[in-house]
Amino acid sequence: MTAITAPLALLHDIGAVLRANTVANWTAAALLCALPSSRAAGQNTPVVPVTAELRKIVSSGQLKELRWPAFRNLMPGVSVVYEQTGYGPLWIVVGQITPKGQAVLDALLLAADKGLDPEEYDARKLANWAERLKSAGGTQERELAALDAAITVELMRYASALHQGRVDPRQVHFAIRPKDRLDPGKFVRDYLQSARSLPELLAEIEPPFRGYRRTLAALVQYQELASREPAQMPLRPRLPLKKGQSYGDMQHLVARLELLGDLQGSPATAGPSGIYDGAAFEAMQRFQRRHGLPATGTVDAATWRAFTMPLSRRVEQLQLTLERWRWLPSAVMPAVVVNIPEFELRAYDENRELALRMHVIVGKSYRHKTPVFEDKLEFVIVRPWWNVPLSIQREEMVPELRAHPDYLQKNHLQAFDRANRPVAAPPQQLLEQLASGELRLRQQPGPDNSLGLLKFDFPNNYSVYMHGTPARQLFSQSRRDFSHGCIRLEDPESLAAWVLQHDPAWNRETITAAMTGDRTIRIPVVPPVTVLVVYGTAFVEEDGEARFYSDLYGYDRELRQALALSHP
Repeated sequence: MTAITAPLALLHDIGAVLRANTVANWTAAALLCALPSSRAAGQNTPVVPVTAELRKIVSSGQLKELRWPAFRNLMPGVSVVYEQTGYGPLWIVVGQITPKGQAVLDALLLAADKGLDPEEYDARKLANWAERLKSAGGTQERELAALDAAITVELMRYASALHQGRVDPRQVHFAIRPKDRLDPGKFVRDYLQSARSLPELLAEIEPPFRGYRRTLAALVQYQELASREPAQMPLRPRLPLKKGQSYGDMQHLVARLELLGDLQGSPATAGPSGIYDGAAFEAMQRFQRRHGLPATGTVDAATWRAFTMPLSRRVEQLQLTLERWRWLPSAVMPAVVVNIPEFELRAYDENRELALRMHVIVGKSYRHKTPVFEDKLEFVIVRPWWNVPLSIQREEMVPELRAHPDYLQKNHLQAFDRANRPVAAPPQQLLEQLASGELRLRQQPGPDNSLGLLKFDFPNNYSVYMHGTPARQLFSQSRRDFSHGCIRLEDPESLAAWVLQHDPAWNRETITAAMTGDRTIRIPVVPPVTVLVVYGTAFVEEDGEARFYSDLYGYDRELRQALALSHP
């Protein structure tokens, strides 16, 4: 490369122009910082070459100054961006951080607002480092190169975390197709060459879902609430606390209801006489609804645990939910989404607008967990048969048949062989063949069928599907983990009408007529609809109301552990 010389005064003028320009010209910056040392009369500040140091850092894949020094997984992207500048710095001009470099430092400092830890990306360290270099006049060759490389590496790590999360979902029970991974080198190049701001470009690589953005807003809100929470909980328990009872800590109970946003109107009107009723009672009912509890207003042990839980835990639930949002592929709409801890189903149209929602029943937390996965809904089956799973047949139905010889007839069950032919056999022989699995059981279609009158089929490795149920009373429960893993629907007719809306032969009326008919009908869903069975203990409603649920399967705990063991 031909040596270029220039008066130092000219260099300072060019550097000032670059620093004033909001779109930093990174090629010019690289050229300036690659200049050989020179001095102007009366000045002792050299312009030092840093290209050799940058080459060493990039080729080593290590930067000892960082919390996580190794960046070998990012080396292809890091190499490309520096090769395009001849290994000149990207973010520093004449020892000063460029506006785009400062925007990176600012974004990293605000990582907590995205549910990420700023210290994972050395945010404070880089900011202090930049101030030190500024005070020192930017004369240290190694320091300049190391800081520039550090900003590049941490921006790539941060952008990747925002785009696809920090943990591989397959490590924590999420069997969803891998999301397209971010090309961090391309992201840095696009940012350096773009006239748009860094927050705008980061927003483009984040999940496009409205629920994700609402969760971000709720996170900021709860971080602020947590900062105002007393270090020691002033409330003393009185359980159960029922409407009309006196309570010595009414003032503190009202203050917490106000802090959480559940108390509507003036807190001065809530419980002034120390009696638990009126506005305080109604606010507690709202709190219970938001936390998946029976909205009785009575403060029982479960309500007390939720009510006194430190708000830092709610912040953590929102952070974990944001991580899971980042795992989802962007192109999944229209979709039927079941959130297990919430016991709720939502259907979203092509524009990601909420079209339908209903209560669901999911798998028991012990032994029969509903899996978390993604698939395509392919068929709606009207008046389905139920092929009894072998485990249910052996563990539940064979003992019933042994105790009640008419069990099969009463429940419209029939035995069939491996050729799918109905079988009649003496009672003892039938019991032995059912216990061994030589014969299987199936239930005839009808209103008493365990699947109800509608089944939603999305063939998968877990033999899980959605269906109706004759046990309608279970939907009134606040905790609804009663199934063997499949998903029971509160309003299967509405879901069928929605997924079949593009088929002119089917609407609510024709579906209802088929349900009362006498034959089984298998209707293709064209085009197939995405089914997402997810797990989030925090969910923010369309109106911005944050709701929190118990960690039904312990998956929050496992994700927390996985995040603690991971690094950018």
